Formats: sequence, structure tokens, C-alpha cells
Amino acid sequence: MNLLAKGNLHFDVSTGLKRVLGRELITDDEVAIFELVKNSFDAGADRVQLYFGDDLIIIADNGSGMSYEDLTNKWLFVAYSSKRSDRPADDFRNIAAERRHYAGSKGIGRFSSDRLGEEVVIQSRPRDEASLVHRLTVDWELFEKDDKEHFEKVPVRYVEQNAFELPTKLGEFKSTLKHGTVVAIQRLRLSWSRQRILDLKASLAKLINPFGEDTDGFGIYITAPAEEAKDERFIASQAKEGKEVLPKDLVNGQIGNFIFATLQDKTTFIRVSIDGDELHTALTDRGEVIYRIVEPNPYQHLSTAGFRCEIYYLNQSAKITFTRRVGLPSVQFGSVFLFRNSFRVYPIGEDGDDWFGFSRRKQQGYARFLGTREVIGRVDVSGADEDFQEASSRNQGLIDTPAVEQLRKAVMEHCLKRLEKYVVPVSWVDKPDANTDDLSRLMTDPGRARVTAAVANLVDNEKVRLIEYSKRLVDLINERSSDFEKSLVSLRAIAEKTDDTEMIDRLDAAERRFDDLKKSEADARRVADKALAAAAAANRRAETAEAEIETERRRAHFLESFVNVDSATILNLHHQVTIYAVDIAQQIENFLTETADKTSIPRDTVLKTLEQMAFLNRKVMSVTKFAAKANFKLDSEKIETDLAAFIYDYIEQIARTTGSARLQIEAENAHPGMKLRFNPIDASIIVDNLVSNARKARASQIKFVLTQENKSGLTIHVSDNGRGLALGTDHARIFEMGYTTTLGSGLGLYHVRQALGEMGGSIELDESIEKGLGLLIKIAMKGRKA
Repeated sequence: MNLLAKGNLHFDVSTGLKRVLGRELITDDEVAIFELVKNSFDAGADRVQLYFGDDLIIIADNGSGMSYEDLTNKWLFVAYSSKRSDRPADDFRNIAAERRHYAGSKGIGRFSSDRLGEEVVIQSRPRDEASLVHRLTVDWELFEKDDKEHFEKVPVRYVEQNAFELPTKLGEFKSTLKHGTVVAIQRLRLSWSRQRILDLKASLAKLINPFGEDTDGFGIYITAPAEEAKDERFIASQAKEGKEVLPKDLVNGQIGNFIFATLQDKTTFIRVSIDGDELHTALTDRGEVIYRIVEPNPYQHLSTAGFRCEIYYLNQSAKITFTRRVGLPSVQFGSVFLFRNSFRVYPIGEDGDDWFGFSRRKQQGYARFLGTREVIGRVDVSGADEDFQEASSRNQGLIDTPAVEQLRKAVMEHCLKRLEKYVVPVSWVDKPDANTDDLSRLMTDPGRARVTAAVANLVDNEKVRLIEYSKRLVDLINERSSDFEKSLVSLRAIAEKTDDTEMIDRLDAAERRFDDLKKSEADARRVADKALAAAAAANRRAETAEAEIETERRRAHFLESFVNVDSATILNLHHQVTIYAVDIAQQIENFLTETADKTSIPRDTVLKTLEQMAFLNRKVMSVTKFAAKANFKLDSEKIETDLAAFIYDYIEQIARTTGSARLQIEAENAHPGMKLRFNPIDASIIVDNLVSNARKARASQIKFVLTQENKSGLTIHVSDNGRGLALGTDHARIFEMGYTTTLGSGLGLYHVRQALGEMGGSIELDESIEKGLGLLIKIAMKGRKA
């Protein structure tokens, strides 16, 4: 074969390239504005001003600006990116804040203005030049005349001017603008209505600052003179109705979204960060730090990438708060966003996007896993294009690399699943907790036991180091709680993990006390059971007569009047009181043994012992009050019946008849019925304590209203017309053991909450009551999945 040399060839570029890099590549107007805002961020600006005028959009910043050489050698150099290239120390991009990573690096963002309008005017002045402003005018339509025209043949007008030319409405910004860049897009391809600007504002809020945190001091502001009057009318209408004005509803003003600062005290969230060889995790539930741990970092590609993840679990209460503050449901706002070098990577986190795989996994275990509809948050990562590179279309996420693969895995395994291992066993098992924005349901013994178990399961790993945990929630619970033994096992695991010798000693003492209590109770049962057995023959003789009145007995939980008390009833009463009396005696003996060699005893130790005895004494009082009228065997076992009807019957036939004439007790039962297994003594303690508190507050009336809300469970609205809470009372602490602002013991409401905890219920203040005291009790239907 003969080869004939003809010389070298070269590429030729036509004006059609402009359309490929502009409107055909950037297909969304919002993305086009994002690209221009990114340029301002990369230029070290701390303020970007967006102006919407008549057939005009301006994006102006106070960044480092560009010199004549920057404009000719870089901005007009197609696809050149000084952010990606080797560049001298005095390059205009290097003048930006040193701590920032660049948001873009493809050198094509300048063509985004073609998406928005037919002409773009650039004004720029670098920091070093105090006089001249460089002005470029690009008419994109000139590139459309002939696709065969050479790209470099299309003229771009350049002039110099003494100052920036900006609309008078930007007076304050204009007067302070000494350096920076102003991009004016004219002859717009589409008009910008109020709704379009509001939508853009919402998207920009998610672009850099959706968590209410300062992003390198970078602020974005919108000015739209045509919308100022509508903004003012909206503010006036909201003020007239006494409603809060939210920034999302106004066009003009600073862009920001501070909803997550609000959510931090309202729901459960997890923070995970990677620092070299260590992975740090902190989980917070409604303002309370549940745990902080440190473990080895298994993701080497992320060791220097500044990885940080923050995910919020949105229960029903948090979703309502979110919708009220943001103006749309959380699922429409998005899920977990990804930020590369402090800027959004689209479309990750958008409604319908499943880049992290949360929704696919959710389908495999709907009742066990968290999905995009339950969580919202952000993931931050920094790095070069080799590890984290956006697709050229700007709305296709990141190109797959080993670092991106580890990024996905870290978010799934150490962020979502860690949050899930707390939320599912702690919150989901307690249905009413979904409507609660505080810790009231976790401050009960069952709630604290669930939190303790979750923390214990987490630290059951030799690689995990427990740095901190909630001492309020992870602690000894009452020995009478059905979760006590299980809680001891979890607490011991945590104490041994942290080498907490004081906690280990407390656990040893608690186990001894508990064993003594069980032994004493078993002895008391044997004595009482023998007495009951002696009456068994007499009871059998009465079986025929008992059967005849059984139908009548089923009509009510309590007999309408006292009947002749037979030996079986007396022995049943004796049986129950004996058990409680022995428990009280054992509590006293344990206390004396524990404090025998001590010259001073901490108040908390005394209070805890007295609280235990006070609760048992309440049971004795309840037994003696209604045992003879109860239409069931009042032993220590639970009964299964309609809880709402039981409480109503108790109020009407026991509490009212044994109360004082000075306090009128009313009850309304509008509940359709709720069958539940519970201890009747617990129900009586709830009512008796609330009635007792009302009497102490000098109330003349207390009212119980039983209803069904949200189509499940039982809600009891309790209100009295007494003195209410004393001035200076900490509302968040009134259910804590021993807390009181009066001469009382501070145990009444604590006992109510403890009894409700055993029944799967909670109690909180009803702030809507203006005179007296209002309380809201909620008891869940057991056995229902979240």
C-alpha cells in the first residue's frame, strides 16, 4: 500500500456548538439560573442579587470579578474551566474564599444564559481595579443565523465604563458594589410570573441552604418590583388574620429555609460524619441526645471527602409542622439531597428520585424499613471530578466511581439504617408517638426501656465506642414495671461498655432488691392462696346462685349497690392487700439495708423509695375503695374489657360516690368501645390521682371526656376549674418524680404517667384550658403496627 502524505487536519467549530452547549444541554430555566448562581459562589461572593424586571433578569454578585485578560482568555474560551485547570496564584478564581470548593468545573455554565434570553450583558470589575468596569454584550441570536458560520467569527461587543449600571431598585446593593460581576439577560424567551419566581425561590432554598445553616456566608436575595405591592397586600392580610408571614410566601427578600432548625426539637434525626479513619454518629430525639458513638471508618474513598450526613425522621407531628412552615407536604419538597462542594446535585432527593435506593428497599419490608416518604435530609461531600463528577446534563446526578459507590453505601448502612434501628423499635411500636413532638411517651418506664434496648443493641459491637448517652432516658426504671428485668440486661451492657462502675453497682443493688421483692410477693401469694383455698368449698355451694345472677353482673363493671359480702370476696380483698403490704414492708427493709452504714442519704435515694411505697399504698387504698363492688376477681392479674367503659363506670360508681361533696365529678363517654388488657388498679390510680389533685387545687368541678380521635385509641380530656399551675412552674417537668411548686409530694402526676405507661398511654398538658388545669390522656390500641 502506498501512502501519500497530505499534512495534518484539524477540527472546525461552527456556531451550532452554542446551541448544543446552551439550550439543548441545559433544558430547565431553574437549572440555568443555578449555573449562574454557582459561578457567583465560586467567585467568592457573599451576596447574590437576583432582579426580575420588565423583560430582564439580572444576577449580580460581589465576588472577585474578572479582568480584561480573564474575559478574553478564559470566559470567552469555550469549555475552558479555570476551576479545573492549573492556574497561577493570582487567577481570579483563586481570589475566592480559600475554604470553598468549587461548585462547577466544566466551563459551560456561561452558556446557561442562552436558555433564559436572547442577549446577555456582562459587567465585571476585579478586586484590584478600582476604576474600570469591563462590559461584554453577547447576542445569542447571531449564532443562530448560519450553522456553518465559524464560532469565532461571531462578534462580541466590548466596552469599558466607570461604574456598574444597575436598576435604581437595587440602590443599597448598587452603592456597596465595588467589585464583582453583573449578568443581565435581556429579551427573555419566557416571562416570569409571580408563581414561577416563588417556585424558583423554593428551589434556590434547597440549592445551598435547606437546613438553615450558614453556607460560607453566602446569601441570595430576590428583588421583583412588579411583585412588591402583592407582597405588601399579603402581609397585611396575614396580620389581619393573626397569622405568621413565612418567607416562602413572599417574592422579595432573602432566600432561606429554616424549617430544619425547627424540626431539630420536634423529631428524631441522625448526624454522621467521617474524619480520616473515624466515623462519628450522633442521634437526637426531640431535642435529647440519645447517643454519640465513634467507630473505624470503613469507607477509605471518603476519608478526606468531608462526608457529612444529616437525616430527619418525619413522624406525623413533624410532617404537619413541615407542611405548615414550608407550604407543601414533605414528600413534594423532596427527600435526602446530595450536595457536592456545597451545591445541590440534581435530581438527587427530588420527589420521585431514588438515587440512594431507599424506596426499593422499603418495598421489601414496608413495616420494617424507612423510605423516602418518612425521611428528609442532606448529604455533603467535597472532592475533585475524579471522585465526584456531575453528569454534563446537570440534572442526572453523579457519574459512578468507586467513591460514589462508597458514598451510597455509607448513607444506606450508617445513616438510614442506624436511624431506622432506633425509630422502628422505639417509636413505631407506640402508635400515638407518631403524633407527639416531645419526649412525653418515652419518659414512661416502657418508653425508657425501649430506648435503653436500642442503645444497648447499637453498642453490642467491639468496634463501637460509646461517647455519650442520655442519662434521662437510659437509666433504671421502676422495679414494678413489667419491663424492669429486660431493662436491667440492656443497662448492664451499656454500663460494661462504658466501664461505668457506679452504674454497675446500682444495677447489682437493684437486682438484689428485685429478687427480694419477688420472693416476698411469692410468699405472700402462698399465704393468701391457702386462705382462698379454704373458702373454695363454700364458693362451690354458691355456684348455682352465682350462675343465676351472672347475666345481670355482666351489665356493669361495678355492682350498683353493696351486697352481702361473702367469705370469698373478703378473702379476695385480703389476698390483694396482703400482697401490697408485703411489698411495702420489703421496700422498707431494702431501704434500711441499703442505707445502714451511711451517715447521709441522697435525696433522690429517699425519694425513690418513698415513691415506690406511695404507689403501693395507692393500690391498697384503691383496693379497699372498690374491691367489694367490683364485678370481677380483683387479684393482681389483668382483665380484658372495654377500657373506656371501665373508666367511665369507675368515675360514675366509685369516684363520685366516695368523693367529697365540695368537688363535683362529671364524666362523658363518647367512645364506641375499645377492648384492652390492663390492670384495673392502674386505671383507678389514674382517676383517683387526678381527682385528688383537683381537690388540692380547690377546684369545685372536674370533668372527664372520653372520645375516639384519629379513628383509633382512647383520648381523655381532663379539666378542672381550680387554681391551675403555680407561677414559675416548669410545664415540661410536672410529670417528673418529686417535681412540685406547692407543698405536695410531686408524686401524683408521676404515678399517673407511670400507670399510663404500663397501659401504652401518655399524658400531656392541654394548653388550651385558660382557667384551672387541662390534661390530655392518650391510650393506644395495642397490637397495631405503625
